[in-house]
Amino acid sequence: MVYLIRKGEDYIKSIKAHHPVVYYEGEVVEDITEHQAFKIPVRTVAKYYDLHWDPEYSKYLRVYNPDVGEETSISFLRPRNKQDLAKLRDGLIKIYDFYRGFFGRSPDYLNVWTTVFYAHAEDYFGKHFGSKFMENMIEIYREATKNDLFYTHAIVAPMYDRSRPPSQWEDPYIQVGIVEEKPDGVIVRGAAMLSTAGPYSEMLWYLPNIRRDTDPRYAIYFSIPTETKGVKFLARRGFPPREGGEFEYPISSRFEESDAILVFDNVFVPYDRIIFFKKPELIEDLMWHTVSLRGWFNWHFVIQHYSRLKFLAGLAIAVAEAAGINNFINVQEKIGEILIYVALNEAALYASVERAQELPNIARPDPYISISASHFNMKAVPRANEILRLISAGSSIPVPAGIKDFENPEERRLLDKYMAMKGLNALERVKLFNLLWDVIGSESGMRYEQYDRFSRGDPTIRWAQTYTEVFKDRKNEFVKLVKEIMDQMPNPKA
Repeated sequence: MVYLIRKGEDYIKSIKAHHPVVYYEGEVVEDITEHQAFKIPVRTVAKYYDLHWDPEYSKYLRVYNPDVGEETSISFLRPRNKQDLAKLRDGLIKIYDFYRGFFGRSPDYLNVWTTVFYAHAEDYFGKHFGSKFMENMIEIYREATKNDLFYTHAIVAPMYDRSRPPSQWEDPYIQVGIVEEKPDGVIVRGAAMLSTAGPYSEMLWYLPNIRRDTDPRYAIYFSIPTETKGVKFLARRGFPPREGGEFEYPISSRFEESDAILVFDNVFVPYDRIIFFKKPELIEDLMWHTVSLRGWFNWHFVIQHYSRLKFLAGLAIAVAEAAGINNFINVQEKIGEILIYVALNEAALYASVERAQELPNIARPDPYISISASHFNMKAVPRANEILRLISAGSSIPVPAGIKDFENPEERRLLDKYMAMKGLNALERVKLFNLLWDVIGSESGMRYEQYDRFSRGDPTIRWAQTYTEVFKDRKNEFVKLVKEIMDQMPNPKA
């Protein structure tokens, strides 16, 4: 059997040789695999690939893929029925349990998008844009599976002036748009955010949110290599711990992600890399209806946050039991709240598969459940972090500077006496509270919290959309329950 599944060393070799143009602190990064700001996520991505070869994980992450006739990552499987969808769910849960719910822009995330687009190559892209665009999508999927490529993506224009649509800005090409059409492709210019993992990815999807402006020049979806001429990433400041900082920062030393602004500086995009072209009126069908992309990516978010909430629940329990406060009713209430979030997410993941829509070309998770649960988590995950702050209170702050404190015999004697807790010796207590701080107080931890709140947009808008759009077709169903009772109530006599 030919394996279309890479190992970590294959990815590192590839990204070392073919990484994109990345600007960091005024310089172009020469070796992305060894740069202090990027080497942690590069190694975590490599670990993702290696998990597929680990006997503990491979039975969940590798699957025979009938669309390519070979074994691929589970994230490239097009689920044809509920059983396939359950396999995909369970495989993704294994990945994010390994990440403890962090590192949300792992290769699997865009692999699922690519697979969903492939499933709708005919009934969406072919139907609306023609057979050439259908063939483009099929070939992009085959390329991605054959090479097990790592994709990034970007959607939103930089925040220049939200009071006006981009076509009315002083420079209409701050938003990515078509500058010129050629016989064999188009030239695009502009920028997009937030390209998480962009600096160490091999391919990109550009998939703009064109609800804000329906100018046709902005309506283009395409996939190209990140090393394409004119593609540039402006990376944010990294939050890696100091060298040897795994003791002090056990989460960020494993799961730090990089974010960047993606710039297209007059980039040529061949027509055979384009799947959506100059028909902005069709975006709603892609996001909400035929393709239901919003349902899919929110389902993926629920999986990530289910794993995160389990981890946060364990962290809250460990802190409470170590401090001897686990019998306090106010603490029990707060831990119970996180556990309720865990249970609700677990229920959503299993119900979304049980109530999956089995279409001729794909089985997809129930969108009502998936989107609603994901919107709920925009507030639930930050709330779980807040509970950890409340439970740990001031004890999360006075923690020794580093592991060398335990290597000084005189200081170790003092630490063993004064840093121990009811349920933990001093060393274990410091490990636990370093872990806690990296989640709720470090730069990396706070970046994750901000990301959890806003990566799907403004929580206020998303919760409102649950009413205006997600349940739009079911509102009458609920109101009918009220009106039936009202109709049975007596009216006053004439």
